[in-house]
Amino acid sequence: MKKLRDDTQQSTQTPLVVIAGLPYPICGAVANVVAAKLSPTHRTISQPSGSDGNRLYQKRTVDPLLTAVSDYAVKQQNAHPARPCPRYIILAYVPADDDEELLAEFDFFAYPIRLGRMGEYDEESGQQRRHNLKDAQDYVLRSIQVALDPFNDLKRRLSSISTKEPLLLPPHNFKVSKSTRLADIFPEFRREMRQWNSSLEDIVQPKTATKDDLPRHIPPGVKKLIFCDERNLLFPRDKTAHAVVRELAPDSSIDDRKHYLQSAYRFGVPLEEGFHHDVQYAAGRNLKGEVFVCSRDGEVKVTGTHANVYPNDFVRVPTQ
Repeated sequence: MKKLRDDTQQSTQTPLVVIAGLPYPICGAVANVVAAKLSPTHRTISQPSGSDGNRLYQKRTVDPLLTAVSDYAVKQQNAHPARPCPRYIILAYVPADDDEELLAEFDFFAYPIRLGRMGEYDEESGQQRRHNLKDAQDYVLRSIQVALDPFNDLKRRLSSISTKEPLLLPPHNFKVSKSTRLADIFPEFRREMRQWNSSLEDIVQPKTATKDDLPRHIPPGVKKLIFCDERNLLFPRDKTAHAVVRELAPDSSIDDRKHYLQSAYRFGVPLEEGFHHDVQYAAGRNLKGEVFVCSRDGEVKVTGTHANVYPNDFVRVPTQ
């Protein structure tokens, strides 16, 4: 694992690049080049994979990456709690037969960049190109530089915290159909089945709501577009941003670390502390044993006016 410099003089908003799937010692060398040449300056975290090109992402490779990313994020956030730290998270990875083992663990808190050439075989050497130091250094740096343009567009889009932005919805609790949730749709972005600028309008569209529909969220005489799922549940954002402080103990499990990162980032873009949706029926109709999927407690039945649902699908039942 590449050691991170303890540099308190450097901005805590430095973006973070995670590099995965390259062999030792090429992985560390590429990380050094990215850190030195990418503008603006980025921090890098890397973890080497083995020589078997079909199995790059075993648990012993993925877990240290999650630990390093979460430790760094917590350290920087604690130093400057008013700032989003790091500024964003990018995951640059070599495709492999088992790359879903990596990508599923980084769902949906990192922006993935597929390093396709690194998984290809060079006819002359008979090895994957990820074993060629010069090729890897040039290609990985260039791939990240090219990907920053669409990522910056996505970052501007997600930073606006719009009620009309479907990518901010809780993926496991927004039902597109009886059998499909947004969590089933989001992976289409990383599989390159959807472009990152997709509005998902073919999947979900907001509906017009008024104060009669959402008396706590919409003032009199105003109409707002609010997302509504297959169950006719409305997903207005609660601007009070209360409850559930992001915390992570040093001895936290991998699941807790993933839970922390999913609460703080969406596709690499930082989210406001406390950001969540007040999920409810329109016009004061109460929830009566409505089933939600909580990232902590599994399926929970909620009865009451609404449920607080956070980006990582943590479900909190407010005191009535």
